[in-house]
Amino acid sequence: MKTKYTFVFFYMLIFPLNNSLGLSFITHSTSALAHPQLSTPNYGVSNFNISQSVQYEVEINYTFTHTKLEFQTYNFKVARLDDRQPNSTLTPYCPPYQEVKDFENSINITGFGVIEEGYVDKFNNTYDLFNSTLFYSQTITLNQQYNITLNEIYFNEINDEDIGIYNPGDNIHALYNVTEEYCECNNPTLIALSNNIVGMENNTVEKARKIFNWIVSNIDYQVQDEEIGALEAYNQKRGDCSDISDLMITLLRIQNIPARKVTGFVISNNPAYRPTVGDKYIFDLNYNGLTQTASSTNEILGHVWMEYFIPDIGWIACDPTWGQGYFNRIDFLRFSFNVGAWFFLPGATPPYNYISEFPINPSPVCSDHSAYNWQYSIEITVLETNLNPLSDFPIFATVVMIVGFCAVISLMFLLRSRRHKKQLEQYAQY
Repeated sequence: MKTKYTFVFFYMLIFPLNNSLGLSFITHSTSALAHPQLSTPNYGVSNFNISQSVQYEVEINYTFTHTKLEFQTYNFKVARLDDRQPNSTLTPYCPPYQEVKDFENSINITGFGVIEEGYVDKFNNTYDLFNSTLFYSQTITLNQQYNITLNEIYFNEINDEDIGIYNPGDNIHALYNVTEEYCECNNPTLIALSNNIVGMENNTVEKARKIFNWIVSNIDYQVQDEEIGALEAYNQKRGDCSDISDLMITLLRIQNIPARKVTGFVISNNPAYRPTVGDKYIFDLNYNGLTQTASSTNEILGHVWMEYFIPDIGWIACDPTWGQGYFNRIDFLRFSFNVGAWFFLPGATPPYNYISEFPINPSPVCSDHSAYNWQYSIEITVLETNLNPLSDFPIFATVVMIVGFCAVISLMFLLRSRRHKKQLEQYAQY
């Protein structure tokens, strides 16, 4: 028994910091990056933290060429990457998911054209609108350059007393608590589903958590040729990122919780991916009037996720498509172009003047879609990272533990040898 306690004593002596040091290897410290909680009446955003961030340089280039002898008039609507911060007049109640540090925009038209820059729609998305009449081989070029910081944001536990009071007559409810195509909030099946999922829960965030978990457990991801929406995603128990987001938005709206889509792209579909300074990603789309081809140096993908609104907390981002780990959390891998749905397209005639999920690359409104070709590219460079260190526990701690274990064993043999020698000395005296 003495030997056992001696072993424990020396183990504790050699590893006095085992608990605190060991945990530092396998947990992430966020104190250096913790964002001050914003809860002033002017901002209405609180209970969030910034755990990691990455700064990117983003350049978008678009070249459009008219290829037929007959002239044609084109209309364009080009989305800008959102600047999403609490103190922005265009993105109220939004934590700083995406901070645009610098922006340059250039549009060149060789034919006659009219341009309206910085157009803001009802969802507070910013666009450039322009139209042009082009003849054979005339071109349009577009260049956008950004310096953007993407922050990984997660929310602290939100208690009942943290949540403010909804105002059903405000603009947020008018835009994001309605039934519409693909979000069938009046459908009896979806109403029953939503009520059954949340049960007797009263806390708004916990209602959202239950809906999120139900979708993750019951709806499979499958690419769809066309958007099918919330009801079909439920009926078929499958859908793509758009349809899965539609379903969560609809089930939340049925509970009178405003919710909305976010449309953009991700630089990787691996949640564990970690950018490093100098990394470069290139994504190209090419259209020759008949077919569209794509090439990329990585996994840049168009993607849709969603947000729901809590008074005095703000817009909370979730990604039910990516599943566990993405409730009340957004990472530094995704760029946001648009929030909301059913975007107005100037120049198009009904029923084509509104579109769900405005495309990332510019799409012309015209009468002949075989009369042009285009090239569209996104180039992204990592400028700076502020990421939590990777866990060194498997390597460093294992080596330390092996060395310590060997030291303890050696001490045990030494003690046992001394005890044995003492016993021999005692026997020799008899």
